[in-house]
Amino acid sequence: SLDSGKSSSGLGYHKLLLSAVNAIWCCVSFMNQDLFLERGGIPILLDLLERCPPSMQNLVLGALLDLTEEARAVPHVVTWRGSGQKTAVSLLIQLWRAEEQAMGVKRDRNHVMTDPATPLQGVEQLMSDVSAQALSSTPTLAILDVADNMRAKIYAMLFRIGFENLPPVSAKDQITLTLIENYLDFKVGEVWEEIIAELMLDNITPIKSDREALKEIQTIIAAKSEAVRRHQMEILERESMVELEEEQMCYQQIKFNFKQWEQQNASRINFINKTSDYETLQMSKQRQSALAEKSKQEPPGIRDTVEHSTLLKMLTTTVHSGRHINVPLSDKPSIVSPHKVLPAISPTRSNERSVVTQ
Repeated sequence: SLDSGKSSSGLGYHKLLLSAVNAIWCCVSFMNQDLFLERGGIPILLDLLERCPPSMQNLVLGALLDLTEEARAVPHVVTWRGSGQKTAVSLLIQLWRAEEQAMGVKRDRNHVMTDPATPLQGVEQLMSDVSAQALSSTPTLAILDVADNMRAKIYAMLFRIGFENLPPVSAKDQITLTLIENYLDFKVGEVWEEIIAELMLDNITPIKSDREALKEIQTIIAAKSEAVRRHQMEILERESMVELEEEQMCYQQIKFNFKQWEQQNASRINFINKTSDYETLQMSKQRQSALAEKSKQEPPGIRDTVEHSTLLKMLTTTVHSGRHINVPLSDKPSIVSPHKVLPAISPTRSNERSVVTQ
């Protein structure tokens, strides 16, 4: 198991891990990559990427990126699960957010783009002087940014996995994933902006066709940034609607449970009143008799029939005792237990018959 505390404890673990990753980077090739994959090399590197300090993450991610040049290594990345069942896509998105936070890129608390004009630029790049870059032979900050942080490697890794085949992620990760998916377009736009600034600094006026082309490029990049920001806001609104619906469903469940509790409480109070107050008992019996009369249906065309009463005259309860009752031909009916089997009707007991009430 990998212990993230040992790598920075000063006992040489940091150098050992760096040497091991460097050895993997240099030794694993097309000839022995199958053996490396069979021994679980990709999951181990992903475990190391998750637990190693930020100073090592760029190196480990670079080794993983080179190993995934072969398509057979990509499934090992997709099926990996880290702590808390974290996927490789979620880990890469988390590293992207940490990288932009360290760079000081303008984002709100939901990681939505706040300035479409500078979608990728950090504090150092925003405060840089174009004139100092133009007069020197060093590459511009837009190019150096690709090597200085892990965002280009994260984009390349997700591109190899496939933005269309990514596993489901949370709404916050979807917002960040929208930025990652358009990283290359935004980076190309930064390079063109620096080219236009350098031309203006050198007092070079492009010809008409070039001016129109540069203007069209600026318009396309600005429209791309606005479209990405609108898409991020749509994701955020959908997530807010889902949370609102879940909250309403929770309140509906609470309301239903409280209503059930009120009904049970009212039923218990009614039962206590019927067993403790004689007048309440009489009123309940009257309501029961009225409901029984309303439920009777007189068959049309049948008269002079014998009707058997289903109510006992000396009844002291207002609930039905059971489904099976014995109704004799006499005026004194008796109640039979619902668990007692009724005897069969025989000729010797012609003065009595069994009735099953529904």
